[in-house]
Amino acid sequence: MASSSSSRNVLFFIPDIGGFTRFVTETEISHSQHIVSELLELLVDSNEIGLEVSEFEGDAVLFVRKGDLPTLNELLAQARKMFLNFHLHLKRREMERICQCGACARMHNLTLKFVAHSGPCSTMEVKGHSKFIGKSIIVAHRLLKNSVPESEYLLITQDTLDQVQGESVPPPDFESGSNQYDEIGEVVYRHHSMTGYLSELPSLN
Repeated sequence: MASSSSSRNVLFFIPDIGGFTRFVTETEISHSQHIVSELLELLVDSNEIGLEVSEFEGDAVLFVRKGDLPTLNELLAQARKMFLNFHLHLKRREMERICQCGACARMHNLTLKFVAHSGPCSTMEVKGHSKFIGKSIIVAHRLLKNSVPESEYLLITQDTLDQVQGESVPPPDFESGSNQYDEIGEVVYRHHSMTGYLSELPSLN
């Protein structure tokens, strides 16, 4: 029998690997699965702000944090750490690569973006498995499809920015954006490009 818990504020933080579908379907499945598994594990190991893994979603990790939200600086630092570790891993893999299969040859095309949204959410227990239910988790997932004009970024909803600790105004390099979603309406957000951090990757020569 299913049971549900009362609503509480939850932060949903989703790192999402871009290019995953094409990578998996057009390359050797065994190697592509191994590479993606390594990357997802790396994202989990890069957690520094008390995030919990709710579930793995193929090309993404659904992290949650219940209760108090981190600061905007903490959210940005967390995304930066995951982003740099992700690309450093791909860089090392490419440097050490001896396999010429399609998966190993194309892994450098993978990208990483982040979506952060917080709001009230309940959980539902079904056969010992806990699932989040409510508008907030739906919004977080719908935002993975948006109109941000680049492939690697941190997107934070305005609702979340209004709640984060410490900062009231995002830095100027957070650009404004919004999208309209069926049955949800307009979702306003700010997004920050991650590509500039690639210059921080160490040389492996």
